[in-house]
Amino acid sequence: MTEATVNVHLEDVQRTSSLISWSKNGLIVYTSPCKVSKHNLFLTYLENIDGQSWKLAPPQPIEVKLENNFSPEISLVCWSTLSTDLAVSDVYGNFYILLAGVGMVDSKDASPSYELTSYNHMEMIYRDVINQDIKSPINPGASIIAFKWLNIEKAQILNKPASLVNLDQSYIYTYGVNQLAPHGVSHPIPTKQACLALRRNGTFMLYYQGEHKVEYHKASITLSDISLMISKASIGFANDKQIVITAYDQLTNEISTYLVTIDWGYLVESARRQKTDPHYHTPKENQTPPSLSLVKIYTMKPLPEYRENLLSSLSSIDIVSAASEKYSKLSILISYGAVEIYRYELVDTAELIPDAFNELGGSKSGKDQSFITIELKEKLSRTGRVQSILSGPSDLHCLILYEDGHIDVLDTKTWKVVNTLNEQFPPPTISTVFDVGFAFPEIKHENPLILAVSPNMTSFVYTEVYNGTELLTFRSVEKVRNSGFQPRDLFATSVALAYRHAYACYTNTFTDDLIILIQSEVKRLRSLLLEQMPEKNDSIQLMVKKFVDSIISEAHKSINFQLDAFSKESVDKLLSNPPLQKLLSLQLILGEAQSNSVMSDIAWIVLNLRSTNFGIMFSLSSVYRQISKKKPSEDTLQDSVVRGECIVSLIGNIKWLIDLMAYFNQELLQLSYFKNDAQNSKLTLDNSVVLPVILSKVPRLFLMYAISSMGKTHEILKKLHKDLAESNKLFTPMKEALNRYFTVCSSAPLTLSLFEQYLRECDALITKEFATRLATKEKGYSLKVEQKLVCQGNISDDVKDIARMLVDRYAHNIGREMKVSELYFYNTEWLNIGFNRAVESLEDSSIIYDQSSDKKVIPRLKLDHDIDALRKIYIYDGNIRRCTRCRSVSLVTDPFVFESITTVGLWTMVFQRTCICGNTWVNI
Repeated sequence: MTEATVNVHLEDVQRTSSLISWSKNGLIVYTSPCKVSKHNLFLTYLENIDGQSWKLAPPQPIEVKLENNFSPEISLVCWSTLSTDLAVSDVYGNFYILLAGVGMVDSKDASPSYELTSYNHMEMIYRDVINQDIKSPINPGASIIAFKWLNIEKAQILNKPASLVNLDQSYIYTYGVNQLAPHGVSHPIPTKQACLALRRNGTFMLYYQGEHKVEYHKASITLSDISLMISKASIGFANDKQIVITAYDQLTNEISTYLVTIDWGYLVESARRQKTDPHYHTPKENQTPPSLSLVKIYTMKPLPEYRENLLSSLSSIDIVSAASEKYSKLSILISYGAVEIYRYELVDTAELIPDAFNELGGSKSGKDQSFITIELKEKLSRTGRVQSILSGPSDLHCLILYEDGHIDVLDTKTWKVVNTLNEQFPPPTISTVFDVGFAFPEIKHENPLILAVSPNMTSFVYTEVYNGTELLTFRSVEKVRNSGFQPRDLFATSVALAYRHAYACYTNTFTDDLIILIQSEVKRLRSLLLEQMPEKNDSIQLMVKKFVDSIISEAHKSINFQLDAFSKESVDKLLSNPPLQKLLSLQLILGEAQSNSVMSDIAWIVLNLRSTNFGIMFSLSSVYRQISKKKPSEDTLQDSVVRGECIVSLIGNIKWLIDLMAYFNQELLQLSYFKNDAQNSKLTLDNSVVLPVILSKVPRLFLMYAISSMGKTHEILKKLHKDLAESNKLFTPMKEALNRYFTVCSSAPLTLSLFEQYLRECDALITKEFATRLATKEKGYSLKVEQKLVCQGNISDDVKDIARMLVDRYAHNIGREMKVSELYFYNTEWLNIGFNRAVESLEDSSIIYDQSSDKKVIPRLKLDHDIDALRKIYIYDGNIRRCTRCRSVSLVTDPFVFESITTVGLWTMVFQRTCICGNTWVNI
């Protein structure tokens, strides 16, 4: 039985914000806040319950144990820059690193092997144990007082603030991007990570990964030759690759600032070599390990601050690193008492000495005499005692967490609070939701808060020290200004939300809490309108719809994704286009939240066409690569096994594609039967899914590409079957796989070649009609039409005649289809799309439930068994994972059919950690 962890030191932790960490993948790890707990660490995440509501998942225990199986009390958790590695420290000063998204593989090799899995599964890959004697008293000097992960040696694309442009009768916001060079301090190899830790006794450690594999190594140095007992400290990065440490030593009553430089040793040359040879290994004799060097650049006594005749003591030291902009500088923030924060910057003394004095120095130049020191830049007066100061995303903002539970957000360029009243509205630039009137709600509490702000700066989670349960509370930012329903208020809000969505796309950050904020704003707007005009329900629905449409439209614009800018030649690029996936995922969940089934169905169909097309392309490439290396007569049983698995892995998606075609034909059949009697049909032009899909450019491209690829695959496999049979090399795995594949194709309830021909005719007709109409329309008309079709499923009046032409053409062609009766009664229910699908009502639906809620997640695809949304097969047994956003479930590992002596790499490995909608899988 596991011994309970007794948290007797929680109240001694100065920065309770170090007891919780929220990753860019959306995973929240935190120390148990209870006095006694069975587990010392927990993990949770936001999960969608039913398409409309969310909650924090039940706490998942993460055991951090010493080799003697003892679970120590945790004092620090922090996710890495890439959000894959989790640093943990305990009250004894022991340090651990856990790797998320991997599972240990049983291996005969001496070194451990790992396989990719979901991010909520972790393996401990490093321990720096200095004390595992649970009966010994805690050595205060050993505990870690400051910690920081290094940046990544990789250029970054970040969006510029949205800029206001005034027009004659209205205004718009324009968007742009900056490509920024790597900044701060980073591991020289872009795929590797490293971190820094400072113990209270002054020992400073660098933990770093080597040139290959995931294991960590250690280098260390001490800040001073004399004994130290540091009670407050912080670590940050200047933009000249230097590390800055500022620390307060209780023994000398001094605040000292140090510059630390890392000599990366053999890793510098290894990084250079790996650019051309990724598998380069440095010879053992040349592996000079990294080392640290430091210099103390400034020492001062804490400033005596008197308030109402009382001396205000030093309350915190925080360093905000330089941002990626060229002229950005690191800031050292030293806080006293309840109101004063002194901000210092690094300066070169040569910059402080006037030129006239430099000339008095004779032949010695000012450069020779210069050295780095710190200089007081300003005094920031705030209200409330600071608990901690955290760096915001990309170091562009910092967040001040106060002991009373409120949070300020400061712009690190101006050092002004951004969550305050705007001087101008709409604001000239928008880069956060605070620019348009949002603010963090205050938290009523009794004990110190354990609180983490989302990487999107749009929500936070918290609990209290010595809370009665291990549960967290989730809160979104709230509108406190500009909260009306005037067009300018709503448009500025949609720009801010779209901007943060684009920022999340560029930085590969989850957006679930941002979507919750959007849903909350939609609900707030609906309630506000109901109060003002309770009788005008249609007007209310229209205004709400326009607000949601505006958010999605601005989200496309903010990431420069134009739905009308693609052609047949760009399908391959579209298949691997991350913005498209993110935008469709946003549309999917907002459509479900608004009970707009057409809007969400189109997003779901295109996401699935994207993954299916990728699967076909990847598998065909694998088959081609294999058969090009040897003749059919040289085929082996292992070749047959590998190829057989490739083919079997596609069968579910081929079945899905055939059934999707069947459903599309069913809709077209009904539309053609009732084209002159629409009043008696549940299906109309307004709720049809097939017509917006065919009319819009990107979905139509994906659809035609999928049918064409399926036909090519069929022909290639037929030829391969013939060649192998003639060479007497048709082994059982290949024979069985081909038999399964051909059976699925031959059981299609329609003639696929006829539907492919119909789509080609439609493509020609739509292209011609659009070209004629665009000639007389204003610039941007084409994009508006495409956005209405794809993002809203709306066939506007000026293209309804084209939709009717498509129905007429289908009615004319259907006479050639021999399987009409079979098609009409064919069951496509498992696709979970279309006008007959049940849609949940919005009434009495909460957006966010408490973590203690017993609400269960409703899987997206389910009949008598769960359906694997990635592979499109029934799940009968095996470990399951679930998407935190779209609620799809999938098998954790591929269900291989044939026995293989080597690892078989299937197309599904691309979706090993993320769902087809782009969100995170979690093992359940």
